[in-house]
Amino acid sequence: ATSNNKHFTKVKALFLSQYSTTIDLHIIMSSNTVLCPTAKIIAQVLDGASERAVLLAEDGTVLHMNTAASNFLFLHPHNPHVSDFLVNADFHNISKSRVKMKSGKTTRSERNVHLQILDKCVCCSSHYYTAYICSKHERVREVVDIAFDAVLTMDESGVICTVNQAAVDLFGYQEYELIGKSMGTICGGEHAQLHDTYMTKYMESGIQKMIGQKRETIGLRKNGTEFPCELGIQEIVDVSSGKHYFCGFIRDLTQIKQQEAEIEERQALQQAMINASFDSMLEVNELGDIQIVNDAACSMFGYTREEFLGKNLSKICGDGHGSKHEAYMRRYLDTGEQHIIGRKRQVKAKRKDGSEFEIELGVQEVTLTDGKKAFCGYMRDLTQQKKDKRALQKQARVIHGKFFGTNVEDAEEGGEAICEGCPFGTTTY
Repeated sequence: ATSNNKHFTKVKALFLSQYSTTIDLHIIMSSNTVLCPTAKIIAQVLDGASERAVLLAEDGTVLHMNTAASNFLFLHPHNPHVSDFLVNADFHNISKSRVKMKSGKTTRSERNVHLQILDKCVCCSSHYYTAYICSKHERVREVVDIAFDAVLTMDESGVICTVNQAAVDLFGYQEYELIGKSMGTICGGEHAQLHDTYMTKYMESGIQKMIGQKRETIGLRKNGTEFPCELGIQEIVDVSSGKHYFCGFIRDLTQIKQQEAEIEERQALQQAMINASFDSMLEVNELGDIQIVNDAACSMFGYTREEFLGKNLSKICGDGHGSKHEAYMRRYLDTGEQHIIGRKRQVKAKRKDGSEFEIELGVQEVTLTDGKKAFCGYMRDLTQQKKDKRALQKQARVIHGKFFGTNVEDAEEGGEAICEGCPFGTTTY
């Protein structure tokens, strides 16, 4: 305010020396108020101020507001007066006041008001007042107040100095109930009793275990309920006093934890449904890394679920395909040519013990929400099926021998014969 007044004095002198007898400047703030040339210059000075600045008449009538003030302060459209936005009735002796905002709401806390009476006007002998409302650091407070997350500050002893509206809403206290109280008041679990110890250890040792980091912890509401939250703390040093202050940022994780629990529940249900399948099933990503596997696959290949997850599918490919699997995947992703997708085929697979066996493999492609592809594989062990087929073939050969007089051993040495009238048709032996 003082620097602005000095600026005004220089501008006023310059203006009056050049234009006081040649220009008639009027600014109409209301239907009943006309500004003299001097007041016009004052208004121009206020327009250059970064803070909310108001020009007042001696009776409190509002003569001019700069843009910052007009965008923030409430003002009656007819006969605007300082009492429209300052709750304190006696504006002549004011230093702090709650402020009525343009929205019609009143600020939760008092704002600094820097009021100064200027020299008597050389034009009309009036006394004008300039009022600067809310200093720069208080603007920062207003920004913090509208933050979605809870923000608070505390001193070196862990005593709360300031809280924003989100913190008031989150913990259920009034602002005056938190300021001056220990941070332990809102700490849940064992941290409530240990918080002061944490602060003492840090101030003595300087070892940072929490400063500059985020971690999940437990918060405590006024009604005694605890809730999960994410806490981040930054240290601030007051250069003028050398004192240390700490700014805490708190995010309520209740909904996130509920959503995570719901997702885990759905995943558990999906896994249970997959596990209920008698056939082996697994899912791999574009790199061929296994993301999901069911119990049947673990049993068939001899691996545990932990040994499967995150590992490449090539570890269970037999017949030399393991080393080629990555190339197969890359070729399909590059060209889109399907050699096995959407089909079933018999291939060799390899167990954990190194033994190979035949399986029937079917692969389906799935496009995920992020545009990436996943591949679901369905596998059936053909070992028993092959044994059964060989047994049937052997039985067919025996029957054939009894009808046609052919020894089973001789039939086994032969190739493929057409057994006319034989219920098994073409028989390999």
